[in-house]
Amino acid sequence: MNTPPLRIRWLTAYQWAAGGCDAATGLLLVVVPGWTFRLMGLRHPPEPAAFAGFIGVFVLGTGLAYLAAARLPLTARSAPIWRFSWVWTASVRLLVAIYLLAQIGTGRLEPGWLSVALTDGVFAAFQWAGLRRGWLEITA
Repeated sequence: MNTPPLRIRWLTAYQWAAGGCDAATGLLLVVVPGWTFRLMGLRHPPEPAAFAGFIGVFVLGTGLAYLAAARLPLTARSAPIWRFSWVWTASVRLLVAIYLLAQIGTGRLEPGWLSVALTDGVFAAFQWAGLRRGWLEITA
């Protein structure tokens, strides 16, 4: 059996973990939004609950973008799909982080949202760095 290089194994684990976490969080925000926001440490979840579910659909969609690529082994042939997944999800995460930081800074959102902004910012930075450094460049 031909074992993929360590870099590919780590990137694959990251892809599954990021996608799984986002997909699970998004699904929980749709099904049990109040409980999920409390679990996230937020005292004031968005109201009405349908709006919280709307947020969940976007988080779920981000997770599914990771998982769609993760189901393909990272090879020279699938690398463009993985790169698109990273560009898309890093862009969404960066926009979310910037928006949340601005809302927290102006007092419109409680400081508990900072964990979401930081998580999204770190994931976005990791992916943009990986794209610049060619981590997803695979030769045949």
